Amino acid sequence: MKAARQTYDRLWGEAIPRFERGEPQIDPHLLNRADDRRRGVTLALRPDPAIQMAVDFFLRQLADVAPNQYFYRPDELHVTVLAMIPGSEAWRGKIHDLPAIHAVVGKVLKRHRSFDISFRGVTESPGAVIIQGFPHGGALAEIRDELRRVLWENHLGGDVDRRYKINTAHITAMRFSNDLAYWKGVVELLKANRKTDFGEMRVRKLQLLWGDWYASAQSVRTIQEYPLADSSHGLG
Repeated sequence: MKAARQTYDRLWGEAIPRFERGEPQIDPHLLNRADDRRRGVTLALRPDPAIQMAVDFFLRQLADVAPNQYFYRPDELHVTVLAMIPGSEAWRGKIHDLPAIHAVVGKVLKRHRSFDISFRGVTESPGAVIIQGFPHGGALAEIRDELRRVLWENHLGGDVDRRYKINTAHITAMRFSNDLAYWKGVVELLKANRKTDFGEMRVRKLQLLWGDWYASAQSVRTIQEYPLADSSHGLG
């Protein structure tokens, strides 16, 4: 949890001053989604319904002070475990690897067990509001590390961690698509929810997803679900 906490705190420290100055990072693709051709394949987990509802309640409050932005629907919320084919317009040159990726993921995940994760507090990057996730123990890190190793061994790891090496279990919940006049209200609400408890869950399956950059409901297709072996510790 220490590394994730440090990452969240660093993002917070970098983004809050920008928000206070009214200088968020506006996502230019959100203004014309029809022309956004970025697609990719991601291994992900979905928060359970109770956590979805808690996040949605927070986002409804945020929408009151930051209207006309891009808010994720409850059924779109997800944690990226690993981006297998990172979202880009170059996906057509990579999609032929999908059957081999599918086989590697299935083989690796057969050796891993379910794990618990807590969602507590919010942070942000310059262009997004993020729900902080904290996996219990090292199960998620072990899954990521083994997938990275086996993908490289099978000459499939060239695009993994291309943008950055993921070490958190965050949920991106909102992106900025328009400028605002009232940034003070956004900052106040984020600070008020810095330690909000959104809930805890047992992760019993992972999903291989195909979709656009935002994993929006209208584009996402589930390629495969992978059940994780039952774990005897943690939540009942």
